[in-house]
Amino acid sequence: MSSFQKLFPFGKHVEVCYDPGLKGGEMRRLALFLVVSFFIAISGCAHFGQKVESPTVRLVNVVPASSTLFEQRVALTLRIVNPNPFALTWTGVRVNARFNDMNLLPAVSSENGRVEALSEAVFKVEASASTLDLLRQIMTFQNGPGKLTYALDGVLYQGGLSSGGIPFLAEGALWDSGTEL
Repeated sequence: MSSFQKLFPFGKHVEVCYDPGLKGGEMRRLALFLVVSFFIAISGCAHFGQKVESPTVRLVNVVPASSTLFEQRVALTLRIVNPNPFALTWTGVRVNARFNDMNLLPAVSSENGRVEALSEAVFKVEASASTLDLLRQIMTFQNGPGKLTYALDGVLYQGGLSSGGIPFLAEGALWDSGTEL
């Protein structure tokens, strides 16, 4: 009985693939490579076939980070709610925050994040805005209907074999002078 048959007692169908030129050490490395590749493929496809529902993302806080004459940097705090029965992990985030339908705070982050199944987590990302855009927004708010709305759209990028992303969209009102508290 050959060393291949001892390692893989699957019968004659596998023997067809056996190359008698491979030595014992090379065969073990090949077998180890195949086994490791199999488990990596299986772990990358853990949620394969399951529909991934987009998370609910809400703007929790906006905190000034730093500023220059022409740029204002702020830290956006987002609450990410996972409605899926499995954990969501990501390797990067892209967010665009619009206020009163004006693109104001684009942000990206390469920070990893995770939200457990049927749970929520807080995630911070730093964004920047032009000082002139902020002034324009303030003037529009003063002359407008007295309402400050926001919309967040973005993607939670996933790493590994599934390099796609999970899109999200959220809208809300931060201030509306026409409604009672």
